[in-house]
Amino acid sequence: MKPPIFVLLLTILIVSCKESKQQNTTIETQKEVVVDTTNEKEEVLKIMKSYKDAIQNLTTEGTFQLFTQDVTVFEQGKVEGTYKDYIDGHLGPNLGILKVLHFQIIRLM
Repeated sequence: MKPPIFVLLLTILIVSCKESKQQNTTIETQKEVVVDTTNEKEEVLKIMKSYKDAIQNLTTEGTFQLFTQDVTVFEQGKVEGTYKDYIDGHLGPNLGILKVLHFQIIRLM
């Protein structure tokens, strides 16, 4: 009876050591991440301005590179699909009939 109990205790000890090591690694990795929010905010504003400028000029030229291919676009709480779907089925036709379009970026938190 002693060998099975010893094997069981040894197994529990090894498993708990592995879990402890994995948790410590995760914590150390999280501590190493440093984000410069000023630069991040400036980059987001540049992208938003590029998009705004294109749309106000009633074109989508250059806007596809601002979005990933798998992005999902929402407008007024409705799912529009991918950016291509949104341009093909919604925004593109609207840009074709508009003479002027103005909007502004209110605030970026």
